[in-house]
Amino acid sequence: MIEQVVEIERKLASTKFVKSGCIYFREDIPDSDALVTNPSLCSSILERFTLGPLVEKELWRGEKVSMDINRGPYEGPQEFVEAMAENEKKFIEAHARPRMNYARSLTEPESPDEMLDLLDRYLQLAPVMVPPQSSDDTHSPTLWHPDLHLDNVFVDPESKQITRVIDFQSAALLPLFYQCGVPTMFRHQGPVSGDMTIWPKRPENYQSLEQDEKEMIDNLIGSECLQKYYLAITHNKNPRHWAALQLQDDVRTQPTCIVQNVWKDCDVFFLRRALIRIVQGWKDLCLDSDPCPVSFNEQEMALFAHEEENRGYVSEILTLFRNNWRLPPDGSIESARFDEIQNELTRMRNAFVGAADNEEDRLLAEKLWPYQDTTDI
Repeated sequence: MIEQVVEIERKLASTKFVKSGCIYFREDIPDSDALVTNPSLCSSILERFTLGPLVEKELWRGEKVSMDINRGPYEGPQEFVEAMAENEKKFIEAHARPRMNYARSLTEPESPDEMLDLLDRYLQLAPVMVPPQSSDDTHSPTLWHPDLHLDNVFVDPESKQITRVIDFQSAALLPLFYQCGVPTMFRHQGPVSGDMTIWPKRPENYQSLEQDEKEMIDNLIGSECLQKYYLAITHNKNPRHWAALQLQDDVRTQPTCIVQNVWKDCDVFFLRRALIRIVQGWKDLCLDSDPCPVSFNEQEMALFAHEEENRGYVSEILTLFRNNWRLPPDGSIESARFDEIQNELTRMRNAFVGAADNEEDRLLAEKLWPYQDTTDI
């Protein structure tokens, strides 16, 4: 099945589009941009389909549905990178209000003005956020499936062949470096070694472990091997996607992946961290350029370090529950395990809060605990 998925992705990657956007039936938006590709598509396709704005939910969620923002089409990767920040600026100016970010401060609210200043810095750094061109061309817009998981892939039980791939309604033409990735159904929920010669192994004391511990280790090893096998096949059969995957952790590409809905999703810290990494790596990223146009002063860096430390505690908790109880960050769990996990969460929360040295630290621990009760349905 992995080989079949990689082959589907190879075919998608083999057609490069000139502009970014979404594909529509021509009769739905008759005055839209024509589809231009390399290699050229047959005339029957060009007559039937056309290029229009992006439909991804981040650009239409909540108040944005009625806003006049730039949803494309986009001429090139630079325009796309900048449009994502400009759209967020418009949203924040119209709808954002001060709010508490307890990882940053227990008393001072997070300000929309601070966020707007951060987005201005993003735009100053935007020219660096497009990776240098390479022979594999990770820049050209490419049609890609946005959510390839098992429920979206139909397989014939006898031939084991993929017969259908559904849920293409949000598929977009975007720079491959931006939307590439390991499909959800093959993605390991944890770190994976980039060295393709090293594969996970059972620990030396495996035979002495309890059965449930063995099962957990086997599941983790199986999951990691699944992703590594997918990467190995991609490396051999789809070099363009492989080249784009190497840019996923590139400091250049991270801000654009974060900036959409950054305020509403409470991801300000992660955008700030991404921009700081570009500033700190400026000399390596831009060997022949002028000095970096953006800086962060000592007070800003101290506040960032404080928040980073607090979020580190949260990350340790999330990692603990992911590794030991297979609990994802959003807290969703199958009903059969709900009581077990809830009891363990209560025990761990009491220990986390109880370890505080004073009242202020106790309040901070309560606010930072990642699995908060909610009445939302």
